Amino acid sequence: MLETFKATLTYIRRGLFHKIKQSPILYFFFSSMVVFSIVMFAFLTLFLMKTEADVNLLDVFYGLFFIFFMKSTADFHTHFVNSPYLSYPFSTQVSQTRTIVEIFFAIFVINIGVWMSFSGLYLVSLSFLGVDITYPVEFLLFSVGVIIGILLGCSVAVHFFSSLRYRLLPTIILLGCYWFSQNMLFIALTLPLAVLHLSWSLRHAMPSYQFVKRKERIKEKAQVKIRDVLPTLFHREITVLWRDRLLFSFIFTSISTAIFTGYLAIYGTDLLIPESLKEYAGEFLPDMFVFLGLYIVVIYTSVFPSLNLFLNEEKTMWILRNLPLTNETIVKGKVLSLLLCFVTALPFLAYISIFIGLDNIIFLTWLLVFSFIAGIIVSVPLGAKYVGKKSDILLLYSIAMILFAILGTAGSIGNIINKSIEYASVLWCLILIIEVFVLLLSLKLSSHILSLK
Repeated sequence: MLETFKATLTYIRRGLFHKIKQSPILYFFFSSMVVFSIVMFAFLTLFLMKTEADVNLLDVFYGLFFIFFMKSTADFHTHFVNSPYLSYPFSTQVSQTRTIVEIFFAIFVINIGVWMSFSGLYLVSLSFLGVDITYPVEFLLFSVGVIIGILLGCSVAVHFFSSLRYRLLPTIILLGCYWFSQNMLFIALTLPLAVLHLSWSLRHAMPSYQFVKRKERIKEKAQVKIRDVLPTLFHREITVLWRDRLLFSFIFTSISTAIFTGYLAIYGTDLLIPESLKEYAGEFLPDMFVFLGLYIVVIYTSVFPSLNLFLNEEKTMWILRNLPLTNETIVKGKVLSLLLCFVTALPFLAYISIFIGLDNIIFLTWLLVFSFIAGIIVSVPLGAKYVGKKSDILLLYSIAMILFAILGTAGSIGNIINKSIEYASVLWCLILIIEVFVLLLSLKLSSHILSLK
């Protein structure tokens, strides 16, 4: 009874313990940041109550809804669509639909456990701060919203990763109704409809498991022959970026982030901040929006490809190890390809200038270059440590937190220099020269870590 459910939970538990054993520091850091974030949200709630600020619960509701919607989609893809252990359950006499339902049940239990744990910690923190937490109706509505998000997330994973994507239409219509309704009670009342939609989706889930999207090989008119080692490694890495269509994704992210953050820099204070808090946040919010936009671009164009340079070598690292190349040459060849990723980040400067002007373009250019190099310095050694392993969201999250602290400090210092020193550009150049020296040390460290692996 519930064999697949138990096996899925066992697989997840063993994988988690294996990762914790391999990276105890990262998981300790991640757990600490999660607890700290929840406690800080409790303090923020107390602050908003003290200042009598108007908080729209509907925005918080939608935020939680889409967080669990996306998480359940990713979980269902991992443990069903792309699962490495389902060939045996599907080959037995047990109904395939029953197996799929048990997989969903395991994902549902895990996500509900996460919601109850985090919300419980948040409520306990509020109680310690002396805040009245007797809001059973609101908590029930939020819990139902989380459940609906989990149900619809699994439904999306079923059809999105199949050849029959037109079956996503009912889910899109339902999400559209949620968005235009702007009513938590209406969304909660559609729970039976979400259950029926999920049951229909699970009965038609096998096409997503059986569907394999193959990439067509493009015939090249001429073979590229490069004799030098570093240009060859550079060509190899940018070929992977081009094949996986990552470069266009980087450019789109740079442009869209610049437009969105530029808009918020102009209108964000009036749209997002209550009147009672504008006097506290009105001065620094535009700069903060621009900084967050630049931070997102750096994470996507510097940290993400820096990690993928090594994590993607799961099945090909043995080839590099059997070539007459030093580890230092391999690391330098990989990092050299990040120059193309830096070019994809430059549209951020062009489009953000449309909104904020060219007054601080030199400072923003310096901050982008500094941030991009800092992302490489932090990411490449960790990528070398976990070379050949599958991408882990925890690793990306940990680096993002570390980089946020570094860039926040650098941005504050750079802004002070920009406003108080006449020849700030000279000092910025000196900082970049020191950072390049640190980058060389980081590459040396990465080469040493790679040799240990």
